[in-house]
Amino acid sequence: MESVQAIMQGCLDKLSECTCPLLGGHSLSDVEQKFGLSVTGVVEKSLWRNDGAQVGDAILLSKPLGSGIITTALKRKLLESAPQAIESMAALNFKAMQVLQDFSVHACTDVTGFGLVGHLCEMLNPAISIEINTGAIPLLEGALELAKQGVYPGGSVANKKALQARVCNQSELPDILFYDAQTSGGLLVALGAKEAQECLRALRDLGVEATWVGTCVCKREPRIKLF
Repeated sequence: MESVQAIMQGCLDKLSECTCPLLGGHSLSDVEQKFGLSVTGVVEKSLWRNDGAQVGDAILLSKPLGSGIITTALKRKLLESAPQAIESMAALNFKAMQVLQDFSVHACTDVTGFGLVGHLCEMLNPAISIEINTGAIPLLEGALELAKQGVYPGGSVANKKALQARVCNQSELPDILFYDAQTSGGLLVALGAKEAQECLRALRDLGVEATWVGTCVCKREPRIKLF
């Protein structure tokens, strides 16, 4: 019951943080604890699509990668704790969204179950391909070492199998990092390169760990390049 109470309290705390009301709910009986929310709402202002990126746009990432790897290590009892990963997963994308409203965002999505590559694929349109500087991507502490040891979830392996044909990988890092299925990952944002540095400063001023990780280029095959 203490776990259930903590989960519910965490939910209410985060809903309050972004001024979102909780309306009703239901429960089920199962051998494992499950908890989730569905969101219903109306767009009041503008809607950021995930496929509006333009040639020359910068690609920003607002959180480090590796939560799938870290949580797998925790489940396997290879780690006793992971405070950085927990802090990252508990952080809403609300602050980042507020900052981005002051800029000309061409496309936006989040990095969750399909990993970085999967959600980059969402951002593709007939005019663009995307090049990612993997050395600029922030990683959660321990994620690189665990990936080298073969510690990652089955979902990340499935992502790689489904998506690798669309990727040219020239990175020396373990490529599973870029397919890693994330929990509560950051935002992927495409906006004009002229605005990117100012946007990064504004995000960092609010404590958002954002980085410039890539660029949109003219369409070529494969559509995603990791270097």
